[in-house]
Amino acid sequence: MSHPSFIQLYPTLRCNQGCSFCFNQNISGKAFRRDMTEKKAFHLIDTALEWNISEIDILGGEPLLIPWIFDFIQCASDRNITINISTNGGLTGATARLSEILPATVNVGVSILGFAETHNFLTRSDNFSKSVSGIKRMIAAGKPPIVKSVLIKGNEHEMSRLVSFFAEIGVQKYFLLHEDIIGRPADTVCSSFPEFLASYTKLHKGFSGQLDIGFVAASGFYKYGVGKQGRCDAGTTKLAIMPDGSVFPCNLLIGFREFLLGNVFQDDMKMIWNNPILQYFRNFNQKNPCNIINCSYHKTCTGGCPAHSYSFFHALDAIDPRCRNKA
Repeated sequence: MSHPSFIQLYPTLRCNQGCSFCFNQNISGKAFRRDMTEKKAFHLIDTALEWNISEIDILGGEPLLIPWIFDFIQCASDRNITINISTNGGLTGATARLSEILPATVNVGVSILGFAETHNFLTRSDNFSKSVSGIKRMIAAGKPPIVKSVLIKGNEHEMSRLVSFFAEIGVQKYFLLHEDIIGRPADTVCSSFPEFLASYTKLHKGFSGQLDIGFVAASGFYKYGVGKQGRCDAGTTKLAIMPDGSVFPCNLLIGFREFLLGNVFQDDMKMIWNNPILQYFRNFNQKNPCNIINCSYHKTCTGGCPAHSYSFFHALDAIDPRCRNKA
């Protein structure tokens, strides 16, 4: 591609929750800890249009902590840029405002990790009831959000009941997310990719016809659609932009300065997109480095997420530690 199809935008790393598994907590650098300014954010919309970037994923941190985020969403939508925004839904006032002004073209994802006790424990907050109220408010306003859960060992026992609850309150679309473990100990216990897919498949079959269930996992584990080229989607279809404008191949590599591609507010976008660092991701020969050839996912896998490989083994070609397939 001559340009990324979407960017992952981090307007802030501040958050009103303290999820123990969040890899953003390990990101260092004072520049990253300051919020993006409104002026720079709106400049980014112009840059996106200039480069035919049609989609912006707004991540965090908690993006609804940013005062200008609502105007940004409206402006980008008015200029035909698709906006996907992820929130924990714990800011009642901000969620209410989002329900009121939300353009039909904007996709809102709200994260719920379990029922009250589990959710509040895992997020180190008291936000479960607030998040559920926000979901109900958006549904009542005719703007149902996408509800998301990261599958971890601390909540897998109640996923089926949780999804049933979502169906009962009118949720139409739900995503199960594979856990990222960057920045954590090498012996971290998490679901392997095959285990994660098995959990997703069980939910998908069990709630067929009640709500639409999808999954989010590293594209290096499961190649599909526009992401079939390259090692993964990093630097082939997407770029990640930090609050200070620093650009990385993807959001999972922002903790590694050696993957810094430039700064969107200081450097020419063509130079950033043509950075030699991206050649690894683009020129990957498509051969799965994993030698477990009888794995049912072997043909659609390129060894998992290279960011996880680099984080744990300091080598992009290593196998993602979340594979752990005993086949």
